Amino acid sequence: MAETVIIGGLSIGNGHPVRVESMLKIPLSSREECLEQCRSLASCGCELVRAAFPSPELAGDLAWLNDKSPVPLMADIHFDPALALAALEAGTPSIRINPGNMARARLREVVASAREKKAVIRIGANGGSLNSAQLEKAGGVRSDALAAAVEEQLLILLDEGFQDIILSAKSTSVHETVRANSLLALKYPGYPFHIGITESGCGRDGLVKSAAGLALLLGQGIGNTIRISLTESPLEEVRAGYSLLRALDLRQRGGSLISCPTCGRKRIEVRTIV
Repeated sequence: MAETVIIGGLSIGNGHPVRVESMLKIPLSSREECLEQCRSLASCGCELVRAAFPSPELAGDLAWLNDKSPVPLMADIHFDPALALAALEAGTPSIRINPGNMARARLREVVASAREKKAVIRIGANGGSLNSAQLEKAGGVRSDALAAAVEEQLLILLDEGFQDIILSAKSTSVHETVRANSLLALKYPGYPFHIGITESGCGRDGLVKSAAGLALLLGQGIGNTIRISLTESPLEEVRAGYSLLRALDLRQRGGSLISCPTCGRKRIEVRTIV
């Protein structure tokens, strides 16, 4: 297994800092806007940017952005191995796929290309995509089914002799996400993990939900890359990620302001001063 993977010069896992990532929220066809968002994310401290890659017609746009982005990219692929191959041909240093959704012969092509180009593959399951067979096998326990789904994908890649893998198990449920990742980390402790609470929401509720789940995992030493998934600007996701890591004494980008919550003994307007 690869305890450390490298994406565009960014080392992940095995004692390296917990990396903060986000996702482009505009289509690749808007080239200049995507580049500007990548630049803004880089200045905010983002270290890895995932980009939706839903169509082969966008391969030129993806290649263009790969050449110009100050942050390494990860192409987000749904189902189609041809898209995974196109993303790798476009120079993308990492891809996110579900090997279980790909015919074995085509998956071998993807693995061969990733190996040749020294690209990293992130695999993972989402709580919303669990099928009835997976749930039945897990006795209806969704967290266990989520962990088993990730394990299925991992074993497929290992059977193909591929090792540069990041694991990910996400759910909208904090409890499901924490248990699934805990089970996987016990069984596969050497692999880098990407963690997050998927579709956590927006504003205060989204921040609190993400922080609750990620703090429980990071406190156990689980998690090598994080995304605070919010229905907000990707810059807010990155800022929130660093705030969480700073609160847990895992990264120290930015400062910590300590201020009194105030009570009836206050003699000054603390909020104004803060």
